[in-house]
Amino acid sequence: MPLILQYIVPGYISIVVFNFALSKKINIKDTLIAGCVVSYSLLSMVSLIRIRWFHWIPDTAIINSGLSILIGIIVVCLIAILSQRKWFRKLTVKLFHKTLNNDIWRDILDLENGSNLKVYLKDKEYYIIGHHKNHEEKGDDSWLALSAFAKFDKVTNQNYKNEPGYLDKKDVMIALRFSDIEHIEIF
Repeated sequence: MPLILQYIVPGYISIVVFNFALSKKINIKDTLIAGCVVSYSLLSMVSLIRIRWFHWIPDTAIINSGLSILIGIIVVCLIAILSQRKWFRKLTVKLFHKTLNNDIWRDILDLENGSNLKVYLKDKEYYIIGHHKNHEEKGDDSWLALSAFAKFDKVTNQNYKNEPGYLDKKDVMIALRFSDIEHIEIF
């Protein structure tokens, strides 16, 4: 049990926190193997810190695991914050011609200030303009939520069939299934 506590749990927790912070999908097999590697690295950091500054801390499995978890969470949060900075994204694009995101929406939408979207639906006579609130990708069951929205006629660009618009109401939302969307314009 002490070996599991030291060599699996800290890395696993660090990877789960990292995946949560960056909204990444978690594959349990890869996470366990990577968790062992991360745990070993964290345990090495704890040993180095203990030798250098804190020699008075006992060298037990529970204390090593607790310190490894704490250091892992701190390091992971710093990496997650750093990787979401605009200058860091620009650097990765310049060096590697891609970002760290595996979701196109994180690259094209302004998730901090929000983006306005013009959503064209398949086989509909109208489009919807609204403010991006949230999105969820789950394969065929993926959704997009817009707040402060209104429907407009594709031909006249006027309010669709006198339906009420909610452009000034941030708390009114509409959810659209990605499979019903023809294309989206972002502005």
